[in-house]
Amino acid sequence: MDPIRKPMDQSHTIPFHLVPRTTKTSAEELPHHVHDWHEIFIIHQGTCSFFIDDMFYDVREGDTVIIPGNVIHCSILEKGDTLTTTALFFCPSLLASTLSSDRELLSSLFFASKQNKQYRYHMAHDKQLDVCRLFEQLEQEAVHTDCYSTEMTALLIRNIIILMNRNCMKPNDLTISTPHIPTWIKDSLSYIDAHLKNDLDLTLLARRASVHPSYFSKRFKTAVGLTYSEFVKSKRMVRAKEWLNSTDESIQTIAEECGYSSMPHFFRTFRSITGMTPSTYRKRTLK
Repeated sequence: MDPIRKPMDQSHTIPFHLVPRTTKTSAEELPHHVHDWHEIFIIHQGTCSFFIDDMFYDVREGDTVIIPGNVIHCSILEKGDTLTTTALFFCPSLLASTLSSDRELLSSLFFASKQNKQYRYHMAHDKQLDVCRLFEQLEQEAVHTDCYSTEMTALLIRNIIILMNRNCMKPNDLTISTPHIPTWIKDSLSYIDAHLKNDLDLTLLARRASVHPSYFSKRFKTAVGLTYSEFVKSKRMVRAKEWLNSTDESIQTIAEECGYSSMPHFFRTFRSITGMTPSTYRKRTLK
């Protein structure tokens, strides 16, 4: 099964979605999913593993997880465990125009997280309390609306993003501890990310890892939560969308850079994932 495309509530004048303090079990957590909006995810209580864009993290109370848009991710809870979190999703391009703010200011932490592949941060307790108080005010504005609610919501979200940028730019100094993930799987994930243009036959990766292809396939699915072919396809689609958003390259060039020699195959795959053609996707994101 491909990663779920998580829909966002766009009924607000300000493009955001807040999931206030919520406790979930493993049965309630979404499997691998992706969304266009950025996400700020604060851990209030509990521990779990997180898979984000080729990286595995163990997160705990007090951690903040920064998830840039268009990145495959999921939380992995052991059966019987719970995780209490607050999550804020927002569209930075729309917020930039709404708030008359610099898009780079709103996106700097998300850009740095993606560039450095560092998604877990740890704020000082008092700073996290400041952010949580803003979350509570934002929740109240969504419930008790008046003629000032749109402006107040915009200001609260702006303050949250500024506080996160000020206090999360130094990454958590905890090491990435995932002893249950074999090193060869982590190396394989890095190799896939660096060679999406190339042939990524499973037998090639198994040979690099010095394991049998069937064992590679089984362990990869257990660790990542997607089959090898599903994961590679999803990574190529994520890369294609990034190129469509950020470059003027032709669709054929983008298809080739993402490992597709057949344009019909690329179009079919892209449409099955996004519900639109590459050209329609590019036009929509440029609006």
